[in-house]
Amino acid sequence: MYLDLISYLDPSWQELLKDELNSQNFANIIKFLNSQTAVIYPPKDLIFNAFNLCKIENLKVIIVAQDPYHNPQEAMGLAFSVPQGVRIPPSLKNIFKELMDDINSDILVNRSSDLSDWARQGVLLLNSALTVEKNRPASHAKIGWQGFINGVIKIINLKFNHCVFMLWGNHAKALSPLIDPNSHLILQAAHPSPLARGAFFGSHHFSKCNEYLLAHSKTPIKWL
Repeated sequence: MYLDLISYLDPSWQELLKDELNSQNFANIIKFLNSQTAVIYPPKDLIFNAFNLCKIENLKVIIVAQDPYHNPQEAMGLAFSVPQGVRIPPSLKNIFKELMDDINSDILVNRSSDLSDWARQGVLLLNSALTVEKNRPASHAKIGWQGFINGVIKIINLKFNHCVFMLWGNHAKALSPLIDPNSHLILQAAHPSPLARGAFFGSHHFSKCNEYLLAHSKTPIKWL
């Protein structure tokens, strides 16, 4: 049951997002999840993992993807991330390829497929939907999560300054009108999925992000 889902969210994020969490939209999400008999990913205790690992006081980068991985053992509540030891999905492989090209590195030095270290540095790895049904991609795209994520983006836009929003793919790009480009940096690119046929490559988002953070007296992200 998901009636206690909010209790799995860090208290500081609960306070910041209280209007969204107390909304009818969020109540409808809980109602839907409770009505399901199919397997749902990620596990309940990891649904808010992106928030829990990225402390509010550290927040400076927001990466938005589509929805969680729908295969067993992959989804861990962080966009694009999979646990260490799990086969690296194609989108993440492309992210690492772009990262290596962007920072002129020939090798990912012990770069784990688990992106928790990015989150702990202040990278909020959000999916547009925070849950998905097993083996059914985008199955929870229309249950209310998009409204919740829109609310999160609006709050971050208003409450924070000089954040970097990395919007990959059309789902993420649709969020750009919610962000003030005078207060934040908006970086947009194709989705890193192979279906985008390489359009993601050459975006140089990782270096552009760190240049912006340094220009605003913030610690850059150690991507490797």
